[in-house]
Amino acid sequence: MRNILLSIANFCRVLVGALFVVSGLIKINDALGFMYKLEEYFEPGALNLEAWAPYALELGMLASIGEVLLGVALLVGALPRLTTALTLVLMLFFTWLTWYTDHCDPFGSKTIIENGIEVIIPNQCVLSCGCFGNAIPLTPHESFIKDLVLLILLLPVMISAWTGGYGLNERNRALWMYATALLITWMFGETMLEWGFPTLFLAMGLAAAEGVRRRWKKEGQEWAMAAGVLLVAIGFQSYTLRHLPAKDYRPYAVGEDLNRNMASADELGLDPPVFDKEVRFFDPANGADTVVLQSAYMAGKLWQDEAFKAAYPEADWDGAREFKVSEGYEPLIFDLDATDEAGNSLLGELLGDGYTLLHISKDLKASEARGQAQINGLFADAAAQGWRTAALTPSTAEDAAAYKAQHQAGYDFYSTDPTELKIIVRSNPGMVLLKDGVVLEKWAWRDFPEAFSDLQGAH
Repeated sequence: MRNILLSIANFCRVLVGALFVVSGLIKINDALGFMYKLEEYFEPGALNLEAWAPYALELGMLASIGEVLLGVALLVGALPRLTTALTLVLMLFFTWLTWYTDHCDPFGSKTIIENGIEVIIPNQCVLSCGCFGNAIPLTPHESFIKDLVLLILLLPVMISAWTGGYGLNERNRALWMYATALLITWMFGETMLEWGFPTLFLAMGLAAAEGVRRRWKKEGQEWAMAAGVLLVAIGFQSYTLRHLPAKDYRPYAVGEDLNRNMASADELGLDPPVFDKEVRFFDPANGADTVVLQSAYMAGKLWQDEAFKAAYPEADWDGAREFKVSEGYEPLIFDLDATDEAGNSLLGELLGDGYTLLHISKDLKASEARGQAQINGLFADAAAQGWRTAALTPSTAEDAAAYKAQHQAGYDFYSTDPTELKIIVRSNPGMVLLKDGVVLEKWAWRDFPEAFSDLQGAH
């Protein structure tokens, strides 16, 4: 019986460990995206933790790298009691967070203290937990169920760890556990992520841990193994922060057709999602009330039903709760636009036939004009070849004009939603090359091409 329980615990270690490594890797790959998600949670209408917002990036990195460390530690059997205790704490927090997100009432409100005064504000519900970033956009309910399953899988691992059931793997156990974890990661990467790197990343983490183990025979061996894995995680994190995510799952990724991603279900000949509303009808005189679906109200023409009107003369349309009846296609891009100082949209022209080279900056001041000299040269050469050139920023016309004058930018600046700019490219500034509305290439400011010939080589 003890051997059976140990086998169950070891298999659960494989599942939880591999999933933790993949989950952490997805966040490391797009640390800025995870930072934006944490900032949503810190908003007053969500968790009301505004004081934490300036540290969102650091907290996100700590959580994602921590997931990788715990995942590898579970797989190699390092520090079993500490590892399982920390994993349990992390899972309990994530489970609470996804439960909170799942039960958030978008039509509700909360009371916060602002400048010593109680203020009632509407709830700000986070629509996706960010567990797997844009790679697998789980709903809050799906995330909550996923965390419950992980908690169940963690139980036999904890029991084994705290009863002395496992420690650092011996050779035979390591071989089958690592092989199984790599196989599961490969299958998950191919089917769910369309990315083979998670398997390589896990192999690098395991190799770092085992490599240190073979060479570090003195006290603190398991901590030295953790340090080896930490170097692997920090190395990849440093790369993605300095450049761009190694894998882009957003609707602006290389190869994406922006015109198609903005098209409605009707324009694409697809079925849109179907929504309905629960509307409360009531009589303030006697307290009678009932809830009626808007679809039923319209189908039954209840506004003409004298008996219904007499029983429920009032309706709370403003507080009606909308919900999705059936799934359907929704545009991947909602808020992209490019308007000039007169309010005219130039987006159609920018996404039209031919080449378009875009300077993207979510904040001109914060960009500190990094790479601006390269941008000016590249954009001048591109314009000479008949390419469209423009900058997309959230800045006012006055601020954009001042920036153009100060940095001799010889192209037009258009206004765009700041949130959308964060999604387009995870760099401030960044550059995007389009052809016929299709993304050909994107660059972080550290990677701007040196010459126009490099741009031509990108397509």
